[in-house]
Amino acid sequence: MRKRRILFCGNGNSAEILKDLNKDYEIYMIAEFKHDIGMQYITKFVRADPIDPKSALEAACYLYEKGYEFEAVFSLCIDTAISVSIIAEYFNLFGIPYEVAVNSTIKSNRSKIFEENNIPSPKYRIVNSYAELLERAIDVEFPLVLKPINLYGSIGVVLVESKQDLYEAYKYCTNATNEKSVIVNEYLKGTEYSSEGLMIDGKFHLTGLSERVFHYEKYKPHFVEVGDIIPTLLADQEKRMCSKVTEEAALALGIKNGIVKGDLILHNKQIKVLEITPRLGGPRFGTEMIPLSNGTNILRAAIQQALHEEIDYNYLNPKYEKGMVNRTIFAQPGIITNIEGLEEIKNLPGYYDFKWWKFPPYSVGDIVKKPRNMAEGIGYIIVTGKDRKEASKNANLIEQTIRIITTKNEVLK
Repeated sequence: MRKRRILFCGNGNSAEILKDLNKDYEIYMIAEFKHDIGMQYITKFVRADPIDPKSALEAACYLYEKGYEFEAVFSLCIDTAISVSIIAEYFNLFGIPYEVAVNSTIKSNRSKIFEENNIPSPKYRIVNSYAELLERAIDVEFPLVLKPINLYGSIGVVLVESKQDLYEAYKYCTNATNEKSVIVNEYLKGTEYSSEGLMIDGKFHLTGLSERVFHYEKYKPHFVEVGDIIPTLLADQEKRMCSKVTEEAALALGIKNGIVKGDLILHNKQIKVLEITPRLGGPRFGTEMIPLSNGTNILRAAIQQALHEEIDYNYLNPKYEKGMVNRTIFAQPGIITNIEGLEEIKNLPGYYDFKWWKFPPYSVGDIVKKPRNMAEGIGYIIVTGKDRKEASKNANLIEQTIRIITTKNEVLK
């Protein structure tokens, strides 16, 4: 009996999971690179830009014409919702409507919908020029946050504490994309969280909730996320509120079925929605990190849903609560002179994996600059423990054992 066939439009450096999926599914991939760990388990690869809908659809049509007739299409932990929806609609497959994908991806659309539907979220304004920014910044008040309307992963996001900082911030934000329009957000202080789950006929089934860790002060004005800690320290009532507000935000956007990832913040004792997107968190958040912490397998359930099979709710129900820490490793700006500890950490308690943030990996002689977002770190570790405390302790030891030695170079800071 032939395996059922699925297409991943985009890989957010999360291909490790393909080894497991390959046991039961024939896998095709549209991506710009083939070097990720796990890509050897793909039956057919097409090199194309998965974020560009036109490029992605052309690649999908090429696959189909060559006999690779996929039955479902997904994003693998990357923001390709618009491309995925176009492919799904073209081939009459399961997926969210194109308009819903656009509204869930473009920050300005999403913020407008949240406001219209009374979803608790930051105050915002859309500006199309620096002159307009000078006028509208007063509406939001300082400090405020500038974001590109169409990027992800904190790329181009910057904190602005005063009017004097606006020009440089706007230049940084717009240089990150080809858009002159930016979104101006109210700056909320509080602990951030990531929620993830599967929408089934309008009901959200929460599979994972993590506490997001940032180095706010160290890398200000940039938002450099360090990683995640599971479980959170939230009370049960607060966890239920995270699930509820994620569901309400997803429904407001028109997402009734499929994977949903939320970025939330606890601000003044209220859970507010920063972002909602119809994809798995990444890299490897929904595919490995959450499963390590509680035994769920949202991707398997989502595949069943997309193939119109009976959903095994056992994939969505947590079976235990263990500790998991995902942490980016940073180095001092300069030129790398030595890298130590990467073999040693494999024998330390709780070690699951270390992965470089870039390809080819960092090596002696490479330049390290001060990071502006998480992906500009050196690499990241995934660490486990019997609970949050033990996982954090294990992660601390592993991080201390990794030594990325650089020369001091003030120019690169």
